[in-house]
Amino acid sequence: MKLDSKYFDKIRVKPSAEQKQRATVPQCDWPGCPRPGPHKAPMGRGNEGKFFNYCTEHVQQYNKQYNYFQGMKDDEVAGFQKDAQTGHRPTWRMGQNSFANVSGIRRKAVNMSKDPFDLNGVGEKQAGRHPSGRALRNTELKALQTLGLDDTATPETVKAQYKKLVKRLHPDANGGSRANEDTLKAVIQAYDHLRDSGFC
Repeated sequence: MKLDSKYFDKIRVKPSAEQKQRATVPQCDWPGCPRPGPHKAPMGRGNEGKFFNYCTEHVQQYNKQYNYFQGMKDDEVAGFQKDAQTGHRPTWRMGQNSFANVSGIRRKAVNMSKDPFDLNGVGEKQAGRHPSGRALRNTELKALQTLGLDDTATPETVKAQYKKLVKRLHPDANGGSRANEDTLKAVIQAYDHLRDSGFC
């Protein structure tokens, strides 16, 4: 029984001599060499991903004389090796805020002067951020607007504004009038939300 199937040939562990002959091996790229060249050798700097096909004798000879940095000056080699430490990606010094021209593309370096987590101990308050450094949620921003404040408000100003509004809107301060009752409820709910969310 002969099992000659394209599926069986794919799972066969050791290919037959006939299959080996059918496999195409390119000719050796060494000038004047008529032998097959089953071994790949890199073409060199500037030709990444391209290979020569050499026979065993010539690939050994090529490997002995191969030098990726051939034709480069010593300072160019040192610069290449230094850039290789960062994967040839642009780097900037800590705290530097400038534009870097990388491969013809202008990219902005990270602004390290902004310190949302107060690592430098400056304690700078940024708009749209909680004093802890996290971004404010939409519900917190709406609650601040209800109290008549913006996103730069501190917990102390929120408490002071809340006390001021409650005193002004309370029915006892308005001769028992309940005209501001809905506004007072909104102020109380806004303050409760800010307190529950950890803003103040």
